[in-house]
Amino acid sequence: MRLRLGMKLHLRTSWATVAVLALLYVAPLPATCQQTPAAPNANKDAVSAQPVPRLADGHPNLNGFWASGSGPDTPVGSSFGPRRDPNIKRGDWAGAKEQAADPNQPPYKPELMAKVKELASMESKSDPAFFCKPGGVPRIGPPHAIIQAPGMPIVFLYQVISGNTFRLVPTDGRAHDPEADESYYGDSVGHWEGDTLVVDTTEFNDDTWLGIYGWFHSTALHVTERISRQGDTIHYQATVEDPEIFTRPWTMNPWISKSTKELLVENAPCVESDSGHIISFDEKTKVQ
Repeated sequence: MRLRLGMKLHLRTSWATVAVLALLYVAPLPATCQQTPAAPNANKDAVSAQPVPRLADGHPNLNGFWASGSGPDTPVGSSFGPRRDPNIKRGDWAGAKEQAADPNQPPYKPELMAKVKELASMESKSDPAFFCKPGGVPRIGPPHAIIQAPGMPIVFLYQVISGNTFRLVPTDGRAHDPEADESYYGDSVGHWEGDTLVVDTTEFNDDTWLGIYGWFHSTALHVTERISRQGDTIHYQATVEDPEIFTRPWTMNPWISKSTKELLVENAPCVESDSGHIISFDEKTKVQ
């Protein structure tokens, strides 16, 4: 039986900062988000016809709460958005079967496919997310809330099992921090391409996966996220580059998110331990 043990990230900005930013943020229009195949959406034309809310600077207003209908895959997990069946089988959660059958698979180099399959076969022992570690980008998925205020970095908020977290996305034209340390969520900078927010992230560690099927990556990971708004929905799509392990860039399936009135809540601390490997503290600390 596996329980979860809390792990704290040392972030350069505190939740207090986020709270201050939240006071600046324009009241959201409500958001259910689900990962969908790249096939055309039947309601796409109707959604496209809706006006795009804008801020005073002319950019689309991304402020709001954006729930994940299917959410990140199981070990990363989120209780935000539509509630899931608590009795669902592990392999059926969060579209696991669909993900495995999806033809849009990460393009690993042929010589690495054996490693991918080996990791997938012992996922519960090798997936970092099972040990309360952050899901990383892009596995964490689109943000559950966005705070966008003049003169400030855009803030992405997430409610996930490993502990609520946030990302800061400066859009003032700065380059990546040359002194940034490798981390779970990397170093992000953003810019606008028309009405699309483009978030470029580098400086990742290799202690996350891209998905539950042994989809590991290297520290050369480079992720480009594109977020745009149409009416009361946002469109999120990530492109992953990793020349160490991929044969080409990989564009993941898009997510279509609706606004919601649901608020983020603080998750209980994540606790990780494996009762099958617990050793008495007396035994562990005994002088040999």
